[in-house]
Amino acid sequence: MLKCLNDRKGFTLIEALIAMAILVIMMGAVTAFFVFLYREQAADLVRIERINIANQAIKTISFEIRKINRGEDGSYPIESAQNQSLTFFSDIDNDGLTEKITYFLSGTELKRTITEPTGDPYQYVSPGDPVTIVKDVRNGTDPIFKYYDENYTGSQSPLEGDPINVTEIKLIGINLDINSDNRYLTKPLHIETKVHPRNLKNFN
Repeated sequence: MLKCLNDRKGFTLIEALIAMAILVIMMGAVTAFFVFLYREQAADLVRIERINIANQAIKTISFEIRKINRGEDGSYPIESAQNQSLTFFSDIDNDGLTEKITYFLSGTELKRTITEPTGDPYQYVSPGDPVTIVKDVRNGTDPIFKYYDENYTGSQSPLEGDPINVTEIKLIGINLDINSDNRYLTKPLHIETKVHPRNLKNFN
């Protein structure tokens, strides 16, 4: 007696297409997951790089500000204090002579110039070439430098004015928002500190 063979097992065309569609979806999900991990890792690497750069910049600036002193020509230790620039005198190379240091924002770069005292009597005439201390500064109109008087205890607002009355300054705040055009890093990194210049208390 013959048996009907219409129930033979196997994939129909529709079943094969459905299986392929599911496979494609799964592969897409796995690919998207690994792309996400890659982007996060890339963002972390950029973030760490920016943090290191900003920390080094603040460390350098803080070191120089702490050593503020009168200029070799008798100038007051701070010559000019503005929101995006600061000029002061400090012996940054420990040669016994105070150099004139200027930090200023140029576009998205924080730069520094150093002017050595020359002549007899000493004068500050020719600043060296500007050197970029940190790139990708995104402060915009927000101050890089904030200044506080002797009454600051932690909650008072900074001194107002641009430029500031330099004789009132006893504490200097440094604030940097760092970002890059890297596609993996979208939010600026904010780093700040406050520095007590050691010698300002000796000047009225």
